[in-house]
Amino acid sequence: MVSNKSKSLKRMMAMAIPSAMLFIVMYFMTNDSSRTAFHNFMKSTFGILNRWSPQTYGPPWLYRICLDISALGGHIDFIIIVSFVSCFLFFLREEKKLNEFLFTIIGAVILLFIVKFTMNPNFPDNWLDVFFTNDFGFPSGHALSSLVLYTTLAKFSGKKLIYTKARYVIYVFVSILIFLIGVARLFTSHTATEVIAGWCAGIFWLSIVNYFFRKH
Repeated sequence: MVSNKSKSLKRMMAMAIPSAMLFIVMYFMTNDSSRTAFHNFMKSTFGILNRWSPQTYGPPWLYRICLDISALGGHIDFIIIVSFVSCFLFFLREEKKLNEFLFTIIGAVILLFIVKFTMNPNFPDNWLDVFFTNDFGFPSGHALSSLVLYTTLAKFSGKKLIYTKARYVIYVFVSILIFLIGVARLFTSHTATEVIAGWCAGIFWLSIVNYFFRKH
């Protein structure tokens, strides 16, 4: 029993510590100089859409595709999927999975709010603006929420599958989806450091959740 707990703790630390360290590195890289370098690279490589905003890049068709992809990690899709999955688990009487799912999701939202509050000096009077404006971009909420949500769904789905190959297909598909959502945010409103920081925060939170529910 002790060995299993120590293994779980080591596994959690192996995920949490590197992700936390990389998150801090991304925070210090999120300054005017790095933003300017990123802006110049995206502008020279993909061009810029002055029609929309100085922070969006690429031709109009690419921008529209990126908006559709990033919407998969947006607030509306997030709320719809969370509500559907919660009702699904509730009616199946999967109480343990429902508790783990809600704990993971609610905790991720709280973590995002705390990080946005501490990492952005000009915090709004209306705290809801944190989730609905791009002025508080560090870290990327889409990157964090999509990683937490879709990874959790993949974990629940994988446990129900008998064939290992089918699990790998789900994990690969979810990984690609999370990556595409992050890349899409680069073309719409975020810098690379903000997206990577969102992923790091999501991995950090999932490592804690996995350790907590394995322990209990």
